[in-house]
Amino acid sequence: MRGEVTHRGTGGRPRTTRRHVRGRRPARRVRRAVDLLLDVGAVVGVLTVVVTVACVALGVRPAVVVSGSMRPEIPVGALTFARTVPAGSVEVGDVVTVPRVRADGLVTHRVVSTEPSEDVAGATRLELQGDANAQPDALPYEVADAGKVVAVVPGLGYAVQVVQRHVLVVLAALLALTVLAASHGYVRRRATAPHGDHPGGAGGSSPGGTVERQEASPR
Repeated sequence: MRGEVTHRGTGGRPRTTRRHVRGRRPARRVRRAVDLLLDVGAVVGVLTVVVTVACVALGVRPAVVVSGSMRPEIPVGALTFARTVPAGSVEVGDVVTVPRVRADGLVTHRVVSTEPSEDVAGATRLELQGDANAQPDALPYEVADAGKVVAVVPGLGYAVQVVQRHVLVVLAALLALTVLAASHGYVRRRATAPHGDHPGGAGGSSPGGTVERQEASPR
């Protein structure tokens, strides 16, 4: 980026010389990169807050899909929202989220059969199968309650996983970017602030980076 210095020569005719104003373009690129990262962080943060508030208000529980057993309807990385209902009210064809049998975690599959449990009082025996699987799950699920899936948002689960697994890193990065953006704004204000009068003329900085200097012509 160039600045211009205007002064008058011995003949009274104005002369203009150009000089480079260094450091402006790299600083501008840094500011743009910082602004972009802050925008991305803000979007992720807002989505997290919206999801949390929506879950509390609607009485649903979110779950991140980590396998492809329900493709194509529910792809990997999707975020499902399930409302807890009595297992006896679940019908064939519903997609439900229930605890795994003899394992940790949850499973989200479609109901292929349902009947009252003969072994667990007050429970319902659910047989589930993934849409992409050729056979039903090996073991039935005997549960009193089930999470009936009411909404699916493809791709949102990835963002939730990043925030959950690296929440401290995300917060530290956003804090660092905020401080960096504030420091660049302070430096920019200092660089563009008008300076006082100097002997022999007035000096200042214009928004476009053009510096003009006017000297008195000889009488």
